[in-house]
Amino acid sequence: MGIVKWYKRDPRAALIGMMGLTATERGVYNTLLDLIYCHDGAVLDSHDEIAPWLGVSARVWKRIRLKLLDKGKLYVSGGYLRNERADEEIKKYQTFLQTSILSASKRWATYNEIKRLTNGYPMQPTTRKKESLSANIVPIAKRPSEVGRKELDEQFARRRGEPDSSRETPDPPA
Repeated sequence: MGIVKWYKRDPRAALIGMMGLTATERGVYNTLLDLIYCHDGAVLDSHDEIAPWLGVSARVWKRIRLKLLDKGKLYVSGGYLRNERADEEIKKYQTFLQTSILSASKRWATYNEIKRLTNGYPMQPTTRKKESLSANIVPIAKRPSEVGRKELDEQFARRRGEPDSSRETPDPPA
């Protein structure tokens, strides 16, 4: 199988393009498009190989194949079945892939060059001691699902600077 794992499909264009096909022809055509994309733009024009993928006999496949060729949905080139739109999309994908590979190789080359620099500012170990991570962690007393409405009201009141209503204030001395 080929390198294409996914292909862009325009449902509006597909529906318009399949307007004159019967339900059987549409199913065969969609499966053939998937096979064409899986094989990077061309699938071997062999009745013995294609018919099992379609779930039809070789006789039925030959009949539908002729209809799809007559309607311009497929064409034969060098013993392979092809589709014009698939050819364009595969070419775009291969160009994108080559550009991505080239870009990635440039990034890695730059990264490796920077690592090899000797007259730059080498990374120095820090002189201050590492602070304990546990010192910065505030312990959570309860999970949010365990906090009641009263406790939430108290927390919000504290944040707003309001006096806590849950604390009982001692009676003033007489």
